[in-house]
Amino acid sequence: MQEKSYTAYKTIGEVSKELGIPTHVLRFWESKFKNVKPLKRKNGHRYYTLENISVLSHIKNLLQVEGLTIKGAQKILYSNKGESNSAKKDSNEYLLEKELIEIKKNLKNISGNLNIT
Repeated sequence: MQEKSYTAYKTIGEVSKELGIPTHVLRFWESKFKNVKPLKRKNGHRYYTLENISVLSHIKNLLQVEGLTIKGAQKILYSNKGESNSAKKDSNEYLLEKELIEIKKNLKNISGNLNIT
């Protein structure tokens, strides 16, 4: 099976596996953080964008690494000062990591094609 592009929509199961966060926790965070809004289909399935996943990664860092409460994390995410500093830094790091993985994969493909000819 071919791997999805890093920019493709991802299901809640894929996001859960990628971030190491149980699906029920992701659903709970959706109810507590207004900037996590996955696309929901008629059948109720959630599809997350890269930006959603980036925000979730930042929330995970605030709660599990920095040890903040939900209220503390909300204050940082919703304040202009916090959003412009720590949230953007975490989001940018996450996005950069995904882009680097994609570039590495593309370089391997190119390298393999050059070795064939």
